[in-house]
Order: sequence, then C-alpha cells, then structure tokens
Amino acid sequence: MTSALRYEWMRIRTIRSTYWLSIIAVVFGVGLSFLVAMGVHFSINSPHPPTASDLRGMGPAFATQFAAFGVPYFVAYILAMVSVLAWGHEYRHGMIRATMTALNSRTAAWSAKLVMTGVWVLAVTAVTMLLSLLAAWLWLHGDGVAIFTHGTWRVAGRTLVYVLIFCWLAGAFTALVRNQTAALVLLFLWPLAVETVISVVFELVPALRDNQDVTRFLPFGAGARIVAIYPKSHGTFDNPLGLVGALVIFGGLTLIAVAASLVLFRKRDA
Repeated sequence: MTSALRYEWMRIRTIRSTYWLSIIAVVFGVGLSFLVAMGVHFSINSPHPPTASDLRGMGPAFATQFAAFGVPYFVAYILAMVSVLAWGHEYRHGMIRATMTALNSRTAAWSAKLVMTGVWVLAVTAVTMLLSLLAAWLWLHGDGVAIFTHGTWRVAGRTLVYVLIFCWLAGAFTALVRNQTAALVLLFLWPLAVETVISVVFELVPALRDNQDVTRFLPFGAGARIVAIYPKSHGTFDNPLGLVGALVIFGGLTLIAVAASLVLFRKRDA
C-alpha cells in the first residue's frame, strides 16, 4: 500500500490540470468572497446601511461562497474535476496499464488514488476557505461583522466533508464509465440541470405539485444540504433535509458508486 500511495502521490503532482484546477478553485473562491466583502463594507458605510439581521451568518457565507445559504458550492465542482481527471487521464492515455503493471495489487492502486485525490482536494478546499475568510476580514473587521465564529468553523468542517464525498463520487463514476468526457459532462449536467428541471416539473405540473417534497431526496440537492445551514432544518428527513439525512442520501450514493468501482476495477481488463 505504501508503494501505491507514493506512486499516486507522484502521479497526481505531475498532472498539469491538477495545479490549474486548484488555482482556479482558490482564485474563484477567494476572489468572490473578496468582492462581496468589499461590497458589504461600502454598504455598511453608506447612508442606508444593512440591518444586523442582514449581516447574520456572514462568516459561514464567506467561507463557502454563500453555499451556506443554499447556493451551489462551485469550488467543489471545480475540485471534483481533479478526481475525474485523476482517473480519466489514465484511461484516456492508456496509462492504466502501466499503473497496474507497476503495482501488484489492484485494490492498493484503487485505494491510493482515492486517498490521494481526497487529500489533495481537502487541502485546496481548506486553503480556499481560510483565504476567503481572511479576505472578508480585511474589509469587515472594523465594521463589527463577526467572521471567525464557532458557526464559521462548524460550517467549514461540513464543507470539507461535502467536498470529500463529492470528489469520491466523481472519481468512482469515472472509474465505472472509464470515460472522462462523460464523467465531466454528468458532473455538471445532472446536479445543475437535470435535478433543477425535475424540481421545476414537480412545481409546475398540478398533478405532481402535492408530491413536490420528494425532490429533496435528489442526491446532489441533498448533498448541498451538508453545507447549507439556511434555511434551517427541523428534522433528519424533513424539508429541508437535516445534516444526517443529507449524509445518508449523498453519502449512500457515493458508497454504492465507490464499492461498484472497486469491484469492477478488480475484475475488468485494463
């Protein structure tokens, strides 16, 4: 296993897309928080400043680029591509044969890829959140806006869990289909388009409107509730879902995909 981890660590560090995607994630996250914090600062010092309730939860908001309020956490989507390409490059360029030749255990090779992509995206996410909070603090520390709060760190921990699950799901699906293009398309198409369309259909079609609450069980929508703390949930599987319910649905789907990818990785030809 040690050899597999070293092999995968070297491999992930020699793919240029790993660095480009990581830089894009950091720049996007920090840049957005910086710009919004600047806007909030000028609003506070304007003739018509926002109320205290308007500024509630600013720490979690800036840490997650407002995913804590239900906005998609786009940093996770960017970093999930690291996981997709970690598997996809191997199959696209035929390097999976070299990997299987160099490592005598397919289980070790599969596990190492999962571990290293997870470590990488967690590190980049943590850096992005910390720099985002610092950017917000630079603008707002003199305006009485609390940034580094207990709630902020709690949401940051939930965000790390979400990003890790998302990354592993993206990687597992890529390993299943062995096609990075298909995986990249589905990574954005399903959560941002398909699930949205399904929710709209349930809202617009009168015969389905009474069952609209079932859309909360759509996997990526459920996954987003791991990060989102507003609106607040009052139960595990209530609408909106609680943290445990979101983990069960999104984590359960990921667990199934990961297990299936391992079984097929060990049985299929390269």
